[in-house]
Amino acid sequence: MDNVEYYRPSLDDADSLFLLEQICFPSPWDLQEIKALIQRDPVLYTIGAFVDGSAVGYISATISEPGTLHVISLCVHPEQRRRGIAGDLLGSALYWGRHMEAERTVLEVRTENSPAIEFYGNSGFTVQKTLPDFYGEGENGIFMEKPLVPLVHTLNTSLYLNNRLNRIPRLGVILGSGIGWATEPFGIGQSIPFSEIPSMAGEAVEGHSHTLQTSKDGRIIFVMGRRHHYQGYSGREITLLPAALAALGVGTWVLTSSSGAVDPDYSVGDAMIFTDHINFSGCIPDPPEHSTGHSVYSLQLQEIAGKCMKNCRRGVFASVSGPAYETAAEVALIRESGASAVSMSTVQEALALRSMGCRVLALALITNAVDSGESVCHDEVLSAQNTVREKQEDSFIQLLKRLSK
Repeated sequence: MDNVEYYRPSLDDADSLFLLEQICFPSPWDLQEIKALIQRDPVLYTIGAFVDGSAVGYISATISEPGTLHVISLCVHPEQRRRGIAGDLLGSALYWGRHMEAERTVLEVRTENSPAIEFYGNSGFTVQKTLPDFYGEGENGIFMEKPLVPLVHTLNTSLYLNNRLNRIPRLGVILGSGIGWATEPFGIGQSIPFSEIPSMAGEAVEGHSHTLQTSKDGRIIFVMGRRHHYQGYSGREITLLPAALAALGVGTWVLTSSSGAVDPDYSVGDAMIFTDHINFSGCIPDPPEHSTGHSVYSLQLQEIAGKCMKNCRRGVFASVSGPAYETAAEVALIRESGASAVSMSTVQEALALRSMGCRVLALALITNAVDSGESVCHDEVLSAQNTVREKQEDSFIQLLKRLSK
């Protein structure tokens, strides 16, 4: 599964998806119909599975009526089946549907397609009725249904943002404490305070402006601030804003965190690309329909970041609850677990975004060495941003420009 990338396709992927459609279905949709499925729409969701840039699977679903998620199409290349791809695709669509407050999901399948019927049955769907001649004369279908538990607030937030934003950006960037400088080279397109966004009012942590800001060209949306578990927020509340943007079609994400280094080889101002994480915080977003424990962080984006970023290595990130900084014994435990950097955020967002079919890149920007034996406070973390900026600004801006093209 490590070579499979899941993401919201663009028109550049239409030909590949069209070829897959022809391989998988006896009556495939034409290219224009495939392009229609790719368009960004608040009530339409399409995610593809890709290997080396070629589509090996995709799913499309829509909110056909309030409270109902309709799976329009799901297919996986015959040579890529039984790898869990179909389950990942379906799970992402159902998770999106729950965020759209769907209480049930429905679909149709050909009566002779016994493998698909079995797959959906194992995924919790039940047969409701037969659909005579649904696929043409003498080609019957089966109508299947599954109940869902809706996740409240995301839909309202998404619809508000859809009305406020002039366009849906390609790239989302969540900025950790003191990293607001990263927005400056991109100019300001639109700026929306969190306090104006439904369900997003709340106290800001120092170093976070609590503003949603787009670049002047509209290609990037910066989430300038985040919620933390130590503030009393649940996993769902922490991930509400990025989930709402992902639901609209912001499909590629860069998550940044001002972090402490437990690996003595890191210095202030260095960067670490997440290869994996350890969640010590005890906080997760609402669990998706299928596990997302594997491949949370995009290998493709890791490769791009590795070429762009300076003073940068790859490593495992540890997320803790906070707000207390780590004791010497905790640092030793974190290091022994295999992590190189630690902070009080990021993992919840990464899990939610990956569950919604987004490509996720996460970067720890090192602001302090927690192994130094000296005490650390939030003011020191913020003051270290001068060093971080000096070391990382040029390469980080280059990375964002490349990902937003």
